[in-house]
Amino acid sequence: MAATKGCQMAEKDNKKEAEAQTGKKKKPILLFAVIGVVFLLAAAAGSYFFLFSTPTDEELEKEMAQETMAAQSPEKALEPRIGVIIELDPFVVNLADPKARHFVKTTIALELTSERAKDDVQKLMPKIRDEIILLLSSQTIEDILTMDGKIRLRDQIISRVNRIIGEGRVLNAYFSRLVVQ
Repeated sequence: MAATKGCQMAEKDNKKEAEAQTGKKKKPILLFAVIGVVFLLAAAAGSYFFLFSTPTDEELEKEMAQETMAAQSPEKALEPRIGVIIELDPFVVNLADPKARHFVKTTIALELTSERAKDDVQKLMPKIRDEIILLLSSQTIEDILTMDGKIRLRDQIISRVNRIIGEGRVLNAYFSRLVVQ
């Protein structure tokens, strides 16, 4: 009896060990199955929204209206805004260079917002020329020879002319000719 009891206990221990091992093996398989199902559901939902989502009627109407406008006037869509151009008489000015005698000869064109601004520039031309001459004569040859110096000079010209005729009326200034010697 003792032997049968010992055998029965050994069988129970073996069964418990087998159940424990199969339970441990079932947990990873179950985990992978759940992750796989969640992934498939997420992929299905994403595919559905990507393939079957349609724009609203308002969005379609707006897009069609834009396409119609672009087809009717393609030149206007690509045409940049051009202001009124006035070319100033040439300037010849000595530079403020203490080491040597240098001068600058330049012709400047101003781009203005309107014909009225052009009329104001013509009326105030002596003030504008004086301001530009003072600005040019305060520059050195090093200031004008670099690209950054030319851009800075152009910006200063725009700023000073705007102060004379009114802020925002000069859109740009162009150097038609710029010679430094």
